[in-house]
Amino acid sequence: MITNVVAIAIPAFDEADRIGRCLDSLATQQKPGKIVVVVVANNCSDATAAIARAPRSIDVEVIEHAFADHERGAGAARRMAMAQAARYGEIVLTTDADCVVDRDWVRAHRAAFARGVDAVAGRVSADWPELSLHPRPALRIGELEWEYLGLIADAEPLFDPVPHDPAPRHAQRCGANLGITRAMLDHVGGVPALATGEDRALLVAVEHADGRIRHDRAPHVTASARLVGRAGGGMADALRLRLAADYRCDDQLAPADALVAMWRARHAARAAWRGPVAGATFGAEWAIARRSHVTTRLTPADLPAQIARLREMIASANG
Repeated sequence: MITNVVAIAIPAFDEADRIGRCLDSLATQQKPGKIVVVVVANNCSDATAAIARAPRSIDVEVIEHAFADHERGAGAARRMAMAQAARYGEIVLTTDADCVVDRDWVRAHRAAFARGVDAVAGRVSADWPELSLHPRPALRIGELEWEYLGLIADAEPLFDPVPHDPAPRHAQRCGANLGITRAMLDHVGGVPALATGEDRALLVAVEHADGRIRHDRAPHVTASARLVGRAGGGMADALRLRLAADYRCDDQLAPADALVAMWRARHAARAAWRGPVAGATFGAEWAIARRSHVTTRLTPADLPAQIARLREMIASANG
């Protein structure tokens, strides 16, 4: 059941320059209903907490916490923020302190959850004025990766359609724009205790529990494209790594033939699934079976050929 309260969790580390804009974008939502925001200011040495506490038209709870060295990172702060936010609402959303959400962000998430899903992955775009300052070679790699990711989003439901995640959709999974029901968050034990990569790991946990994830294009946020970021493993790291000579693309961008083979195998396994046995779920069983679908990580030079190949396979599937 969806209540009138949406709770929003934001991890923040020394974000005095950006947290105000993030919270202001939440305070100016179009018909959001009741929202409560929880900011975890982790190990901050600047005015992040004070700025977050400034009066606004929304309720903001600020938690200042000093994590030990071995647990510092956006992962631990997001885990704490989402656990606290879950006390307020049946839906828990999360974004990052350097993001600005669209004016209909909360409403778009509400609409997605109203269709009966357990988690929603929204879209994230980089701030163009910042992104445009990056070296042209890095931007070109990003353009190719973005094009291939879009094709992956189009292709996946052609080979393994599921009713809760139809086209049009996208293929991003980022803590800058995620939502989950409190019931599912409790079911999977909260955000995984990882320093980085906790966002994708959370959705993997939902999949293992046979939760329904919607990759919805409507909820959208704009994230910083700065080269020096606050969280390891975040967008800043991804942008900077593109400049390295030995750069390999995200493992989500696998070769086209390997992706299609994996989707077809999953579709066949899903069709053959006869329900839980001894508490097992399809998602958990598939995670084991998927280990046989090992793929190599692409280089930027591989992307044009893989884009062409996946376009060809999409055209063939569409008849």
